Amino acid sequence: MTAMAASDDAAIARTAARFDAPAPVLEPIARDLTRQMARGLVGEPSSLKMLQTFTRQPSGRERGRVVVVDWGGTKARAGLVELGPGGAVRIVAEEALTFSEADKRGAPEPVFDLIARAVGRVAQGQGVAAAPLAFIYSYPARLERIDRAVALASTKGWRLKGLVGQDVAALLGAALLRAGLARIALAAVANDTVAALMLHSYRARGRDAAARPADVGLIVGTGTNLAADLGPAGIRNLESGNFDGVGAVETAYDVALDREVDEPPPGAQRFEKMVSGHYLGEILRRALEDMGKRSGPLATPFTLDSAHLSRIAADGTAGLDDVDALLRALGASSTVEERHGVRALGAAIARRAARLVGTALVGTLRFLDAELAERRTIAVDGSLWGGYPGFEALVREAIGELLGGERASRIETAYVKDSTSAGAAVIAAVAATQRSE
Repeated sequence: MTAMAASDDAAIARTAARFDAPAPVLEPIARDLTRQMARGLVGEPSSLKMLQTFTRQPSGRERGRVVVVDWGGTKARAGLVELGPGGAVRIVAEEALTFSEADKRGAPEPVFDLIARAVGRVAQGQGVAAAPLAFIYSYPARLERIDRAVALASTKGWRLKGLVGQDVAALLGAALLRAGLARIALAAVANDTVAALMLHSYRARGRDAAARPADVGLIVGTGTNLAADLGPAGIRNLESGNFDGVGAVETAYDVALDREVDEPPPGAQRFEKMVSGHYLGEILRRALEDMGKRSGPLATPFTLDSAHLSRIAADGTAGLDDVDALLRALGASSTVEERHGVRALGAAIARRAARLVGTALVGTLRFLDAELAERRTIAVDGSLWGGYPGFEALVREAIGELLGGERASRIETAYVKDSTSAGAAVIAAVAATQRSE
């Protein structure tokens, strides 16, 4: 295997140890996040934007059909969602879109035209001529009202020319008009993190009107973010991927990745670059490359991704046969010892990510309730949370170490799988109620 020196157990252990994140180091990070939430909320300098979302918790009585556009990573989806009694949510139809590298680096209008045409196919297929549309835009954006969101940055591998500063809702609306869909009206724009929070609340209150809604929304997938219900201050989008208080657990690999990735620019999205699925495989690749020769199949940036890390962690065979198959597919041969080294490094990187997520949750929950005297619910979605074996347990381990067993037991993590489209429909339905009022 050209990416790693053979059978160097001591070197593997030393490299893995660089990703240690013990509780005494994480505690100041959690406190810093709480402080930055407070500063961001009042407009003081902070890496947490604390953006308004212009929505509120659902009652559980929202009903109807909503067209949904979900764009937040390597793919986009257009669909039709139906909200029914008892917190029921049904995906009536859905179409997935993939984007080329040229799409990701061109002008924004052709991308929005692709999305609008997909909306047209879904609507026509279901006989829908008029409907509200919910747009989930899971990139940094500043909401100025429920149906206006100004792009702040390109992330997750996107570098659309001239997008920053434009209203993405208006861009989608213009594309719908070009596609002849004037009666498909954009009703709300939000991000996937808020959608997860809203969906959990809708389901809970649909079953029991007195049920407590979700306090926090969390996404851990291609990217990562937090949203929180701050009571009188409303539901806020933290844009926590941009949290910069992570220097105490950074490695040389993180620093180099931050410096060498041009979008988002160096210094931006530092938390996301250490936690999210878009970057974890690249951190592993850099660590492997550092331990071996700077050539071979793993010398190409972003050859590995978080799906690879999940697959490596899930291999329970003595010879790590699936890891062998994965590496061979990437063009790298390996010994059993080397495969165990790859697995150990991947596990160390994923464990640090999970512990940072737990730390961010503790910082957020302390802002809501300094003593954590009440029960709190975190609605979670994302491919890393749902796909990496034991990720939730690693997050909860960190929460327990930071808060102690009694307080940690008051925190519920609810996995709301594939929440984005359904949660978006809830947001649009709540927006319709707000307008009628």
